[in-house]
Amino acid sequence: MIYKMKRLISTILFLLLTSPFCFCLSDFQFSVAPRVSLSFGELNEILYGYDDTIISQLDWEQKPFLDIGIKSEITFKNFLVSASFDYSFPAGTSYMYDSDWDDGKKYSFTTHPLETAKRINTELTLGYKIETPMKIEVIPEIQFNYIFSDFEAGIGSGIRHERNIRVYGIDYRQHAFLLFTGLNVKAEVSPKVLLEAAFYTAPWNYQESYDHHHGVKHPFSTQDFQQGSFSKHKIEIGSNFQINQFFSLGLFTSILFGTTDKGYFYSDYYTTNMELIKTQKCGSAYHLLKAGSHFTFSL
Repeated sequence: MIYKMKRLISTILFLLLTSPFCFCLSDFQFSVAPRVSLSFGELNEILYGYDDTIISQLDWEQKPFLDIGIKSEITFKNFLVSASFDYSFPAGTSYMYDSDWDDGKKYSFTTHPLETAKRINTELTLGYKIETPMKIEVIPEIQFNYIFSDFEAGIGSGIRHERNIRVYGIDYRQHAFLLFTGLNVKAEVSPKVLLEAAFYTAPWNYQESYDHHHGVKHPFSTQDFQQGSFSKHKIEIGSNFQINQFFSLGLFTSILFGTTDKGYFYSDYYTTNMELIKTQKCGSAYHLLKAGSHFTFSL
C-alpha cells in the first residue's frame, strides 16, 4: 500500500510541476516558487499499557531542520491546483528522548543524539477562487499531505531506577497520510502587497511506523498503525511582495498540530516473529512549526 501511494504521489507531483509548459499560456496561469525555511517540531511515539496509561514514550526532536523545496501552482479561470515538495535535514543538534513508566511513576529517562535524520513533505491542493468586491479572494480547498520521517538515534545516556546508564540507539521511520479540507483567504492590501491566511482540518489521517531497538542481548522491533479523524490541523500565514510582472518575494509560516491518534501494533519483543499485541495500544502525535521565504516566477 505504501509503495503504490508513494508512486501515485510522485507521478501526480511530476505532472503538476511540469504540465504548465505543455499548455497554451493564454489558457493557463502558472507559477513556480523555490523556497527555503527552518522548521521546529517533535514527533511522539507512545505505548500504552493494558489499562490505557502511558508506559513508554519516544520524543523525536526536530530543532531545527532546514527545508529546501519548490511549489508550483496552475490556475484556470477560478480553479487552481498546486503541488509542493520539501526535503528537510538537521541544521543543528537534535535528540530523541526515551521515557518509561511503571504504575504511573517514571523510572527511566535517556537522551539520544540523532545521528542521521531526514523528512520529506509533499502537498497536493485543489481549490476554487471566490472573488469579492473588496479585493479579497476566498478559496475553499482540499489538500492531500504526505510526510515521511526517517531518524536514527545513537547511543544514549540517562537514569534508570536512580542509576546512571548507557543504552543502545533506536531507528524510526514513519509514513503519514493526511487529507485536509479548509479555507484560504487572500487580500490585496496594495498593488504590490498580498496577504493570505488559511486554516485546514483533517477529516482523515493515517500513520504507519516502524522502529528498531538496537542491543546485544535483546534487540527488537515494532510496527504500529494509527488512524484519526479531525485530530490534525494546520494554519498557514503568508505575505507576497510583487517586484514586477513576473517576479515576487514572499514570507510564509505554517503550523501543524493536533491530538494523539491511537492504534494497534506488532512486535517481536516476546517472540522471534512480529505478532499483534492484543492487550496494548500505541499512539503517535506530530507538531511542526515552519517559517521561511520563497521567490516566485509567474506567467
